[in-house]
Amino acid sequence: MPNISNTRGASRDPRARRTRALLRAAVLELSMEKDLDGITMSDIAERAEVNRATVYLHYKDREDLLLDATESTMEGIVDAASACRLLADAHTLSEETPVHLVKLFAHVDRHRAVYRQMLGEDGSSRFAGRLERLLAQAWFEQLLTEAAPGSFDETATLVHAHFLSGAVLSVIGRWTRGELDTTAHDTTAKTGTSGMSAERIAELTWTLIHGKV
Repeated sequence: MPNISNTRGASRDPRARRTRALLRAAVLELSMEKDLDGITMSDIAERAEVNRATVYLHYKDREDLLLDATESTMEGIVDAASACRLLADAHTLSEETPVHLVKLFAHVDRHRAVYRQMLGEDGSSRFAGRLERLLAQAWFEQLLTEAAPGSFDETATLVHAHFLSGAVLSVIGRWTRGELDTTAHDTTAKTGTSGMSAERIAELTWTLIHGKV
């Protein structure tokens, strides 16, 4: 599985760890209150109750801080993706939605606010790009491990993994913003919530992956 551990977390200085924890909490709180473009390093410093220079001591810019703050969220979805045999299962005869795909969307549902903001039109392109690569890598390595000797087409599988990763992230972004539930579109578009369950969105996604549209 991809290693996305952050070297900052290995610091032995308890004061530095506490400061970074405050900064991560501050930027996540602010991201739930306003668009990312509207958040300044001064805003973050004020919310964390530190001076602006302290923020720059630990992070080069807002995006750097956001990526660190959402690290555990990314770890969660990559773990779920690594356990989800989407590409391999798509070649089987089973049409039942894989339980790990449901778990993947359940993870997203638990962290809906983060994904809604970070994958939105005014979100973080670095977050989206990094997450797409990590998901694709997880599924690519899964297939590499499971492939029969002599049957693995590396290029085709890499394209397939990235295609799937991009598609799933697009679904996640729109689902968390409430754009896929047409029966309650007026409400969900305004609130960013959705009446569609993780089980239902997983089922619809699996239908497309399985090719049974």
